[in-house]
Amino acid sequence: MRHSFIFYFPIYTIFLTNVFSHGSVGDPVSRSYRIFQENPESPKNAVSLAAIETAGTQAFYDWHEVSQLVPGYDPDSIEPYRSIIPDNQLAGAGRQKYSGLDIVRDDWPATSVNPGPYPVIFDAWVPHDPSYFLAFITTEDWTPDQTLKWDDLEPLSGTDRVVRDGHYYRFTVDFPPRIGKHILYVIWQRIDPAGEAFFSASDIDFSDGKGIGNPGNGIGDIDVPGDKDIRAEVDFLIQNDWNSGFTGEAEITNLGDHPINSWELEFEIEQEISSFWNAELIEREGNHYTVRHAGWNQSIPVGGSVKFGFSAIPGNLKSISPSHLTLNGVSLHTHAHEDHHHPFGIDVSAKLLPSGVIDQFNLSFPTKVGSAYIIQSSSDLHHWETIESGIDGNGSIINRQFSALRRKGFFRVTKE
Repeated sequence: MRHSFIFYFPIYTIFLTNVFSHGSVGDPVSRSYRIFQENPESPKNAVSLAAIETAGTQAFYDWHEVSQLVPGYDPDSIEPYRSIIPDNQLAGAGRQKYSGLDIVRDDWPATSVNPGPYPVIFDAWVPHDPSYFLAFITTEDWTPDQTLKWDDLEPLSGTDRVVRDGHYYRFTVDFPPRIGKHILYVIWQRIDPAGEAFFSASDIDFSDGKGIGNPGNGIGDIDVPGDKDIRAEVDFLIQNDWNSGFTGEAEITNLGDHPINSWELEFEIEQEISSFWNAELIEREGNHYTVRHAGWNQSIPVGGSVKFGFSAIPGNLKSISPSHLTLNGVSLHTHAHEDHHHPFGIDVSAKLLPSGVIDQFNLSFPTKVGSAYIIQSSSDLHHWETIESGIDGNGSIINRQFSALRRKGFFRVTKE
């Protein structure tokens, strides 16, 4: 644990959020979803690395947001989509953020398929009804060394018989005879004034085209990774302790073989938590808390992790030991970091104007020889702005004065 002290001057903050549907094809897996499953930080395929070098990692943490607003949508025509998404940019929905999906290479990993019925699974993070699907396959003469254009697509039947299955949509398409690699292109269109639509490009491989049958024989009987497949650990630590309270951090690490979607964590803790960031509190009963993702961090890739923070009372702790942890209903173990150092003592005083407004604050804290210290401010206890760094410790008391005007609401002193 780094020695820190946090104190607070009141501020007013407004948070605005929007909730949209999200999703992509999970089987046969889309390009964006596949790269996320590989882990954007350490992809295993060369083409995935090339896509990340083109678009950056964030695009593939947001694998379910390859979207456009198409208010003039028409279930009987692709013209509204053609008017928004240019040729050669179909996989990335015409968005620069997802341009890595449009690179032309013949080594995109592909799902093995055969002509005939194929049960498609669309993984909808936030399902939305009413909505509809459109599905296409590349023409017989298309090859993976070509760009993808609208004229390269042929419509597939079956999207008029969609079945909702929790967070999944299922429908069966009928693949025509093909040889080699092709692309299944799927559009999920919301029926509402905004007209948000999601686009998925899935690479598929017919090989010599002589294969017979597909998984589930076209009836959609595919095992979707569920709660029973979750393997994870949660690591709790104290970030800053100022005797009367503290801020902590929890890190959820996915140890399993599948991404963990829409995570929700339950735990019990002796201390009283007053606020969370990067997670949403959805229920509290006594010292039992249930939190879930904040939307943007709802997905945990294989080998990856997400972190959320919280503030609680009282402080003056060596460690925290949450218990009875469950992640999406599955019991987990927790790791608690213990720190045997004494709490970091600090003195704070403030100068008030006649109006009662704080004009400046005075900061005094002990130092150790050979150590360096940093003073920072924050408005959310997550993103910190440095006020002063490289303060050399000499074994004595350090004194600082800072204007409180235009400073953010929280401040801390940290041993570097």
